Amino acid sequence: MAQLKVVDTHAHLGECCVFGLIATEEEIIRRMEENGVDATIIQPYPGAKEAPKTHDRIAELCAKYPGRFYGLASMSPHGDHDAYTREIERCVKDLKFVGVKLHTIGHGVNPLSEDGDFVFQTAHDLGIPAMVHTGPGVPFALPALCIPAAQKYPGLKIILAHAGFAVFTAEAQVAASICGNLYLETSWCIGEDIRWMISTIGPERVMMGADLPSNVPVEIAKYRALDLEPAVYDRVMGGTAIEVFKLQSRGEYVRSAR
Repeated sequence: MAQLKVVDTHAHLGECCVFGLIATEEEIIRRMEENGVDATIIQPYPGAKEAPKTHDRIAELCAKYPGRFYGLASMSPHGDHDAYTREIERCVKDLKFVGVKLHTIGHGVNPLSEDGDFVFQTAHDLGIPAMVHTGPGVPFALPALCIPAAQKYPGLKIILAHAGFAVFTAEAQVAASICGNLYLETSWCIGEDIRWMISTIGPERVMMGADLPSNVPVEIAKYRALDLEPAVYDRVMGGTAIEVFKLQSRGEYVRSAR
């Protein structure tokens, strides 16, 4: 058995009809192997044609490689709220997923809307973190739009995916400085901006994520290039994610599964 040290907090499985992307189990595992990633938190693309089926695929991957993969539910909250609740509850209670995604651009969800609030409420009620896409997709993807939910649900951990995606990184930092329950996942951000977020918000609220398999080595290289103190590096590369998503309580991965 071995403890988790490097966690990719943002990955997708399957096809995406919104962005024209595809990620396979084989490619994800290969990138993990090549770059020393111990565990990956994985979700459907927002353009998954049938999100529940992708949730099942993710659950199968988690079962095949215990401790190496953790599921994060993602589906549109528009429509039947009861059906949405049932699926997210299934993911959390039956499939043991560790969070839920509000995809502002992929699902066309305004975090300030009734449907947006319903995602935050669902996560709050289930005791899981909510990840929110920020960056491309303005105005819905503006990081500041998560401030009201963070204030309404102070016990809910909200992860700003992409931390503003370079263009709105400063806004993500300001939002996190206002709300202590906002966390920053830094995929696609500039290296020096990552350093700034770590130094101002603190490593306990910053986490590494890659988003795409091909971006795994790029995002890891950014952190390595910052020459962070070992304790800080360990925190942002895995410690924060382990705490936020409660990965420690779910067991350690088996190296032989690699």
